[in-house]
Amino acid sequence: MKCEYLNQFRLSEFGWTVESCTANDRLYAPSISELHNYCKGGEITKCPVLLSKQSAFKGSIRLSESFTAA
Repeated sequence: MKCEYLNQFRLSEFGWTVESCTANDRLYAPSISELHNYCKGGEITKCPVLLSKQSAFKGSIRLSESFTAA
């Protein structure tokens, strides 16, 4: 299964492929092992980029809940 945040760009049919991750606010170029293990492999749930994104999202939810509870 391919990650939904993986973008692939190829200028021509025979050119190099450039792959980037858009899960963060900044573009990130995954290494070959990250592409193999996380982006295109079966271990997407262990991807460090997605894990950090999820923890930041959970932190913002907790913060907003503390404002509404007060």
